[in-house]
Amino acid sequence: MRYDLATQRHATVESPSFDLQNVQLCGPDGRWLLWTTNEDGFFRLHGRDLRAGRPLQTPTLPEGTYRVSCPAGSPAAAIVVDGWATPGDLVVWDPDSGRTTTAWSSNLAGLDPARLVRPESVRMKARDGVQLQGLLCLPRPDARRGDGPPPVVFDVHGGPTAQSMASFDGPVQYLLNRGIAVFQPNVRGSTGFGHTYVTLDDRERRLDSIRDLVDMLAFLRQDGRVDARRAAVRGGYAVNAVLAAYPGEFVAGVSLFGVAAWVTALQVASPALKASDLIEYGDIDDPKWLEFYRGISPIRQADRIRVPVLYSHGVQDPRIDIYETETMVRTLRRNGVEAPYVLIPDEGHGWGKLSTEPFYFRREAEFLERRLGLAR
Repeated sequence: MRYDLATQRHATVESPSFDLQNVQLCGPDGRWLLWTTNEDGFFRLHGRDLRAGRPLQTPTLPEGTYRVSCPAGSPAAAIVVDGWATPGDLVVWDPDSGRTTTAWSSNLAGLDPARLVRPESVRMKARDGVQLQGLLCLPRPDARRGDGPPPVVFDVHGGPTAQSMASFDGPVQYLLNRGIAVFQPNVRGSTGFGHTYVTLDDRERRLDSIRDLVDMLAFLRQDGRVDARRAAVRGGYAVNAVLAAYPGEFVAGVSLFGVAAWVTALQVASPALKASDLIEYGDIDDPKWLEFYRGISPIRQADRIRVPVLYSHGVQDPRIDIYETETMVRTLRRNGVEAPYVLIPDEGHGWGKLSTEPFYFRREAEFLERRLGLAR
C-alpha cells in the first residue's frame, strides 16, 4: 500500500496471494521497493521501480529463504540466501544495472552438493477441511535400504508459531543420507500461511494442531511414497502430545527439550512472552485456563505413551525446566517403555556447540534406525 502524505490518499502497489516479508525501500530517495513472498516455505524476490511505476527484473537466486537489507545511502541491496543446498550466501544486487555479485559463498565443508535432497511442498486436507502443508524429503535411491518405500520421520518445528521452510538443515540431510525420509509439517498455528491459519490452534484449539499430525500421516499412507507403518515423530511438545493422545500412530519419538507441563511454561515465561501468551493461550492466572492446561499437559498423560522415545535436554536450559523431561523419562521407564536419555551439561535450549552436534545426532540417527527397522 502506498500512502501520499500530501493528498492523504493511498493506492495498492501489489496484491500478492502469499505472506510478505523483507519489505524494503532501497536506492536514492527510496526509488526501489523490494519484498519477498513466502510460497510454501520457498521465498521469491520481487521489486518495483516506484519512479517509473513498473516491476523490476529480479535476479535468479538459489532456492530457499532470503533476508533483504538496504544500507543507508547505498544504491544496492544485500540478500542473504539460506537454502536447502545453500547454507548462507551473501548476494549484492544493484537494481539499476541489474548486476549481482556474490560477496560471500557458503562452504559445504566437503559435502557433495549433488547428494543434498530438495524438499517438495505437499498439501493435504485435515479431517475438518482445513488445508495443511508440509515439506517432504525422500532419500536418494543410493541411500535407501531394502525394497519398498523408506520409513519416515515427522520433524515438527517448535514455536509453535514458526514455519518449516526450504532452508539448510544439516540434521535432516543426515537422516536422508541414512535412508530415512523426512516430512516437515506446517500444522495449523504455523506462520507463513496468513493470519487466520496462525490462530487456528489458539486456546481451546491447542490440540487441533496435534490431530493434524495424524491426518498428515494418513495422507502419506495413501500417498505411498513413504512407509507410514514405520513413522517416527521428532520435535518438542508435539512429540509427547501426539504419542499420548494418539497411541498406535507412530512407532517411536524423539523429544528434544520440549514442554511437558504447560502451566509451568506459561507461568515462568518472560513478561514479553506473557503479553503475547494472553492472546494465544489465555490468562494462565484464570482458573479456567489453569485447569485446561493442566489437563492437556503431556506430563499428566505420560502413562499413555507405549512406544520408545529418545529424550534429550541441556542442563543450562533457561526456558524449559529439566524436571519436565526427567519426569517423562522416569514415567516411561517405570511402565517398561524404552526411554533413553541424553543429558548435556553445558548446553541450554538447543545445541549450540560444535562438539555437541555430531555426538547427539549420531545417537539420534542410531535410535531411529533401530526403531524403524534400518539397523545395520
